[in-house]
Amino acid sequence: MEPANSEKELYMKDYSGRAGNSKLYLVVLVAALCFAIAAFVIAIVSLSKQNGSSASPSVVNVGLTSEDYEDDKVWLLHSGVSTNNQYYISETGKLEGFSPDIMNAVCRIANKNCKIVADVWVNCWNSAAGEASRGGYGLMAGWYDACGGYRVLPERQRTFAFSDQNTKPLPQAFATLTGNPRKFDWRNITGKIVGFFDGAVGDEHCLANAEGIIGAVLPAENIRHCPTETCFEWLKAETVDALFSEAILFQGRAGVEEHYKFQACQTGGAAMMTRKDSKLIDWWNPAQAKLLASKEYHEICNDVKVAHGDQPGYDPEDFCIGL
Repeated sequence: MEPANSEKELYMKDYSGRAGNSKLYLVVLVAALCFAIAAFVIAIVSLSKQNGSSASPSVVNVGLTSEDYEDDKVWLLHSGVSTNNQYYISETGKLEGFSPDIMNAVCRIANKNCKIVADVWVNCWNSAAGEASRGGYGLMAGWYDACGGYRVLPERQRTFAFSDQNTKPLPQAFATLTGNPRKFDWRNITGKIVGFFDGAVGDEHCLANAEGIIGAVLPAENIRHCPTETCFEWLKAETVDALFSEAILFQGRAGVEEHYKFQACQTGGAAMMTRKDSKLIDWWNPAQAKLLASKEYHEICNDVKVAHGDQPGYDPEDFCIGL
């Protein structure tokens, strides 16, 4: 008979002790896992009951913009500045004219908080000599919600969205100094240098659509883009042979005469030009429809002669819808 403290007996005792400890660890681990599962199930049931209760869950503002709270939004509307009855700076320093009158009336009818921002045209629509026209940086970057008084053109529609129009289309024209000292002939403009107003409807692409004009597709070296007053200075200095733009820009301009008034490139009259992701048109069109069907629209048109009668430009019958 082997002694009680033989190596085999000691081994068996040690193995038995370790096996007992392993079983204990396993029991504790299983218990902890069961407790975790139970706690998870209780949490799910509690959340389900909370969502199904009548109590309103707290609202988390995730990804919402100011346009989702339209009552609080300030809509910024761009207006260009010129020297005609459409948009001009009065002697008191206010932005006035037919276009601001339309914007203010529509915003009031729609009960929207609008602010008109006067800025240069090229921040809404721009082009460089010989290049394709493109969206202005200001509207593309969201400086404004819309640009007011912009004529509807196919190339503009590829970039921006437009509201319904609030005027008839207006014609374009050439302009020279009175008496046409450089003998500019609009029927053949081959080799002529023509000035185009920055951001205006009548650019070289519009001119290229004109019928009956030889040389209407000008080479880049014969195209001059310029701000409004700079264009007239160049014409006076005979740096350019003629200017081309909307004819209204030549109305009442001393020392300037028009040639060949025609409508070549517009698919619509004046409208609000917006980014394609803007919500402005959703409320603008219904409100503007109410304005155009009301006496107020005719009063705004009449103010072109009355309130803005000291400014050059077309008569309301030339551009107001229904007159």
